[in-house]
Amino acid sequence: MIPVIGSETIRPFLSIEQLIPAAELAFQAISDGRAQSPVYVLHPNDLADIHVKSASLPGCPIFTVKMAGWSQILADRGEPASSGMIAVFDSKTCKPLAILQDDHLISDYRTAAAGALVARLLVPQSARSALIVGTGTQARLQAEALLAVRAIKTFKIWGRDRAKASELCLSLESRLTGVSVQVVDDLPAAVAQADVIVTATGAKEPLIQADWLRPGQHITSVGSDDTTKCEIDPEILKDSEVFVDAKATARMYGATARALSANVLTEDAFTEIGSVISRESGNRKATTVACLSGLGVQDLTTVNAIWGELASAAIG
Repeated sequence: MIPVIGSETIRPFLSIEQLIPAAELAFQAISDGRAQSPVYVLHPNDLADIHVKSASLPGCPIFTVKMAGWSQILADRGEPASSGMIAVFDSKTCKPLAILQDDHLISDYRTAAAGALVARLLVPQSARSALIVGTGTQARLQAEALLAVRAIKTFKIWGRDRAKASELCLSLESRLTGVSVQVVDDLPAAVAQADVIVTATGAKEPLIQADWLRPGQHITSVGSDDTTKCEIDPEILKDSEVFVDAKATARMYGATARALSANVLTEDAFTEIGSVISRESGNRKATTVACLSGLGVQDLTTVNAIWGELASAAIG
């Protein structure tokens, strides 16, 4: 029998700050060509998608295959919309070692760790105000990720559903100390006032428009992970420094794909995050934008970072 390890067993081993090195390793492996990390996105119906992401790395004792689903039907019922599992295999024998029935938990934390890494690299040390666009688990985790690397003092929350935005506000207030958190209704004004903007939504059309921004701001978009989604206006990229997790996925997903299609810019304008890991944040005059679509190698490096302790605790 292949052991099945549930999310409650996995959860204690996940920490945004402790997983930042795993995010670094993943991005570097993509940029230097070491990782095998194919992605396939299925749409079983108009209200759901499932991402199949596998990855292997030379020298890594395990490799992983993830199946992560999302359903609008579940969201409309008020149930958790994300689900999924990760199969862990032995790299030498290809034998399955375990099924991690994490219900998207590992994906959530590895995405948050990537957001923290991006903030460390691109957000000025002087940043004090942040706008979170979105109301779900990832929106909450991205706020926590920002605080892991920058001294943010004010968070503003905007969501298409104000009741959910208020719930997120209360959740953050209960978790964070010394930080002001408030819901906002005027999105253009909130964008203009923020030092850092993070979008964590499933938006099909841009929520953030180019003429709302001012030079020197930073945007991280983490929600555009398939061909149907786009959170920010592609025109934003024209006058920005643009960073992506991988050029291969940037061609297919989100604002980067739409910018290429509209000839707003060329792929030469994209810089892979893995190629700038050694650089620390500076006070850039231009707007910086990081478009993260999520990579299977991030799941692998995250699982590998916790695998020893997790396997010992769960399997013995």
